[in-house]
Amino acid sequence: MGQDEPAQSRPRDSVFTTVTWDGLHHVADFQIHLNRLSNHAGRLRMTLPENLESEIKKAFLNIVALKNGELKQPIGLVKIVIDCTGKSGVRLVERSITLRNEEIEAITLPAPRWNRKVTGTKHGDWAPYHRARLKADSKGSDLALLVHEFSIIDGDRASPIILDEDGVVWYSNSEQGGVKSITRSIILSGLEQHGFPFQSGNLTERIVARAHEMVALGSGMGACRIITIDGEDIGGSADLLTQTCRQILSQHYADSNNWTKMVN
Repeated sequence: MGQDEPAQSRPRDSVFTTVTWDGLHHVADFQIHLNRLSNHAGRLRMTLPENLESEIKKAFLNIVALKNGELKQPIGLVKIVIDCTGKSGVRLVERSITLRNEEIEAITLPAPRWNRKVTGTKHGDWAPYHRARLKADSKGSDLALLVHEFSIIDGDRASPIILDEDGVVWYSNSEQGGVKSITRSIILSGLEQHGFPFQSGNLTERIVARAHEMVALGSGMGACRIITIDGEDIGGSADLLTQTCRQILSQHYADSNNWTKMVN
């Protein structure tokens, strides 16, 4: 177990992902997270252990050995870090969920940038994201929305989506520099069934200003409705998109096929 503290390191020192955990023996969407780890490692020119899955499960013994049960509900998070310097291998960081499915307030900050292959991956030089989160907290806000070239591309720990006046849900494409969100992918796969078409594009000041609703999606946050940005109200009183997102996630986590048992 390591401490979840920002360290001065290089992007290619490590790659990581953060999984939703039931606090007992299961994590959600494990194979999807492994696939993203592999994709990001490839972009960072890192070599992952051949027995990565078994190494992660072995590391889980340290945090669940004294716990039993079959909860299969989002209770906590586990950050899975793969050290690519050859020093410590697989490292897990357990974290509780303190904010989920609530109304939140956000601020905007400049998005950190690296080169094209590094930007958009979950890599070793993650301190700028930590600093953005701390900056939001210092302002009494819940989330920092990260802006590049006058568009919101990501959040410090959740990805925003917007319901515009035409009834279309907009999200920032990962090619613009944000991390491709697994939670957002789950939501998007269910939105059309609920009558919400979606489209990727630039989340500019104009589209944010006319938004009917804005929601932050993340492994820890679930679906949090953003009610202010930099002190300005966002959207109206309706919360149909927010409630739909929460319903999709609730159904997703209720399906036992989406959970993997990490300890036998």
